[in-house]
Amino acid sequence: MKRRILGWLVVASLLSNSACLAAEEQQTAPTAKAGRQLQVLQDFSSEELRSQSPISHHSWSADLKRRADEFSAIEVADIEGGRTCRIAVRDAFPWGARTSYRALTIGPDYLPPEADAVRLRIKVLRGAFHLTVGSPTVYFGHSDVQAKVVAVEAQAEPRWQTLEFSLADGLGRNFRRARFGRESPVIHYTRWIQEPLYLYVNQPSAGEFLLERVELIRQGKGRAFPHFAPEQIRRIATAADFDDAADMRQAFTFFQEPIDLSKPAHLARPTWRPFRLSLERNAEPAAEGGSLLIEHQGTEEVCFAGVMMEGESESNALYLRLKSDHAGDRPEVVLDFLLYLAPRAGGETTFPWQRFAAPPSWRKTPETAFTYYLSQEQTRGVDYAMYHVRRTVPNGQWATLVLPYADFVCAYGQGRCAPWFQRQSPLDGDQVIALGMLSPFGMRRAVTRTRIDDIALVRVPGETEALRSYWQNRPEPAR
Repeated sequence: MKRRILGWLVVASLLSNSACLAAEEQQTAPTAKAGRQLQVLQDFSSEELRSQSPISHHSWSADLKRRADEFSAIEVADIEGGRTCRIAVRDAFPWGARTSYRALTIGPDYLPPEADAVRLRIKVLRGAFHLTVGSPTVYFGHSDVQAKVVAVEAQAEPRWQTLEFSLADGLGRNFRRARFGRESPVIHYTRWIQEPLYLYVNQPSAGEFLLERVELIRQGKGRAFPHFAPEQIRRIATAADFDDAADMRQAFTFFQEPIDLSKPAHLARPTWRPFRLSLERNAEPAAEGGSLLIEHQGTEEVCFAGVMMEGESESNALYLRLKSDHAGDRPEVVLDFLLYLAPRAGGETTFPWQRFAAPPSWRKTPETAFTYYLSQEQTRGVDYAMYHVRRTVPNGQWATLVLPYADFVCAYGQGRCAPWFQRQSPLDGDQVIALGMLSPFGMRRAVTRTRIDDIALVRVPGETEALRSYWQNRPEPAR
C-alpha cells in the first residue's frame, strides 16, 4: 500500500506543565544532515494572507489572555518581496515558570515510519530564539516529547538558514501524565505522536523571525512498513476467524486508566466508553463467513478492544485481515495494536484475567462497564508486559496486515517482565496472551468501525532489521 502523510490537522488541546520537559542540552543551529525530502508540511509562500492567534496558554490569567497580542504576533504576510510566516516574541512575554510555549501547528498528528527529521527554513530578523518541535504522545507513552532545542540568532546581515530537528535522536520528554511510560528507558516520538506536530519557542526567546518552509526528512533510520507476498506468509495457528459465534468468547474490551471499582458503575471520563463489539456476517466477496465488528469513537489511548489468543513459539508475526471505515474524510485510518505477554507455567498463562473483570453490578450496564480493567493500580503484583506497533489502512477497504514481532516495542513491563521493558527485549511470540487495538486520539472526530475477519500467528522471512519500520531507540548501556 502506498505510504503518504495524512494532510489533516486536528484542533489540539494545549500542553500543560512542559516546564519539566527533560530535553537534552540545546544545540546551535546545526548544518542539515544528508537526507531526502519526504513531504513538504508547510510552504507559506503559497498560503493566503492571514493573522493567526498569538501565543497563549490555558494557565494564563484572564487578563494575560486578553493581552496576548501584546506579547507575540503570528501572521502570514508579504515581507521582503515574498510571502512567509512572521513570528514575533516581545521582550515582555510572560514566561512565568514555563520554559516552552507552543507557537504554531506545522504538521499532522500521524507520521510515517520513514520520518526521521524536520527541517525549517527561517530568517531571524532581530533577537535570538530557542526553537524545537514536538507534541503530546499516546497515553501509555511519554506525555509530551520534543526534539533537541536549537538556538539561532540574528546575523549582521539577516540570511535564510535551515534548522534541522531529529525525530529519533536527542529527544526530551516530560511526565505530565506519564503512567506506563514513566520508567521507560527510551523515548519514542514518530510511532507515538498523538497531536499535530508543533513548533515551540523556548525561554529565553525574543525578537522576530520569518518561517518560509517546513519539510519532513527521510535519513534512513525509519523504513517503510514491510510487505509480504501471500506465498511468504506461513500460517502457524489461527487465533480467531469469527466464522463461529464461539469465537466471540475471545473478544473483550479493556480500560487502562485508574478507576474506583468500589463505586457504582461509572465512566472515568464521558468520552472514555467501552467499544461496541458484535459478530457480523460478511456480505462482501472480499471476506467470507463472520467478522468481529468493533465500533468506537477515537479517544485518548486508554480504551481498547481485545482478543484472547495463545502464543506460538514458531511464529514471528501477527496476521490480520480487516476493514476500517472512518466516518470522516481521512483517506487512511490509523490503528494502534498492543500485544499483551505473560509468562507461562505448565503451558498455561499465569495472567489472572478474572481478577480484573468488572464487578457483577457493573456488568448490568454494558454501555459503562469494560470487560477488564488493566491499569497499573489494578494489575499491581502481576507479571506481564505489553508491546506496541502502529499501522494505517485505507479507509473503507479490506486490507491484510502482517505485523512482524520485530516491529513491536515494549511499552511496559512489570514483575518478572520488568526486564523486558528496561532492556527493550524482543517480543517472544510464545508468551502472547492477547491482542489489543484502537483507533487513536487523532481519529476522534468521527466513529470508526473496524471489521476483523481473520487473526493468525504466522511466520515470515527476513532479518530482524528488515522487519522493522519505525526507528527503535535502544537503552543506554549500564555504567
